[in-house]
Amino acid sequence: MSVWANKFYHTINRRKLLDKFIKTLSTIITSILFYVIASYVYLSSKGFVYENGTFTLIKEVKASTQNEPLQFANKIRPDVALNFNADKAIGDKNAPLTLFEFSSLGCSHCADFHLNILPKLEKDFISTGKLKVVFVNFPLDAKSMKGAMLSECVSSENKSDFINKAFLKQREWMLSFKSEEVLAKYAINENFKQEDAVSCLSNDALAQKIIADRQEAIDKLNMQGTPAFLFSDKNVNEIVYGVPEYEQLKSYIQSRLEK
Repeated sequence: MSVWANKFYHTINRRKLLDKFIKTLSTIITSILFYVIASYVYLSSKGFVYENGTFTLIKEVKASTQNEPLQFANKIRPDVALNFNADKAIGDKNAPLTLFEFSSLGCSHCADFHLNILPKLEKDFISTGKLKVVFVNFPLDAKSMKGAMLSECVSSENKSDFINKAFLKQREWMLSFKSEEVLAKYAINENFKQEDAVSCLSNDALAQKIIADRQEAIDKLNMQGTPAFLFSDKNVNEIVYGVPEYEQLKSYIQSRLEK
């Protein structure tokens, strides 16, 4: 083969390789764009909006304007009807006082309460039948929404374990590009399979229920963030915003039980 023919042959090969590379790159870019658009449409249908570089749940706050809370616990008007499900409560179902824990699984302050303060409540009040605790999902971001959905799908017996693990390993799944898969692993056990997790995460009705509960908390409890704690008995509903010091919380619960 002549020198000219050899150069021509290599030029053709380089062009073929370049064409192949361009086609492959175009396919990858097209796939990424399709995924982004599909994700946007899907999350939008779930009640999310794209703000400041990330997807967040719609932050349309419709709560009535009130003064900033100045006391430890703020009373909820007696005419306000609350519809938060207490079926999956921790503790005696007949406990005289119920604590509704409003949390987002991706919230660090929520994790602090759940991992460090809740065990103290367990020792002092829950184990003695005086208090029961109901975890209410109030997701603040798309990843926490996925965790919220899984927490609602697992059995009552496994819900606490899943939530504890999600809080304990919060950094792991919050920083992961595959947070959905990581969270699903926390939920999967002998009674909750991979296919159950997949089905759960595509349950539109469940997603809308979580969003509805979130909006109800905004509307009726003036919720502006997480965590928040609603204490309820037959006579009084009062809410505490933010993570309190344990001794202050303990004194408050004791005073409620004495009424």
